[in-house]
Amino acid sequence: MIVSRHYQPTSHFTKKLKHLRKADPKSYGRIQKTIERLLLEPERADGRMVGLYHGKLKKYVGRRDYRIIYYWCDLCLKESKKYHCGVIPDNSVIFFDIYHKKDKKKIQRNSPIQ
Repeated sequence: MIVSRHYQPTSHFTKKLKHLRKADPKSYGRIQKTIERLLLEPERADGRMVGLYHGKLKKYVGRRDYRIIYYWCDLCLKESKKYHCGVIPDNSVIFFDIYHKKDKKKIQRNSPIQ
């Protein structure tokens, strides 16, 4: 049984996604499709982050383009991390950041953790 999760973007993620909608419409469409797939199957991550977003999940949008940083509430509850418990529904996927692969080093300076 496939269950769709609740879409929960941070303000930082929303701002970057709005910018991408204007700056790179082709990639924006691929990003939206990837978000839809993550809401259906958030366990299909491409790995875990290290550094600033340590422990968060990452998903590639294509091989050479963007990376989405997110976390899945069910996993949070299993690991007893409780990042945002009580604020959002338990069946949510929280989207923290999106960045282009070539901007990987800039992420440490420009991305607030929420």
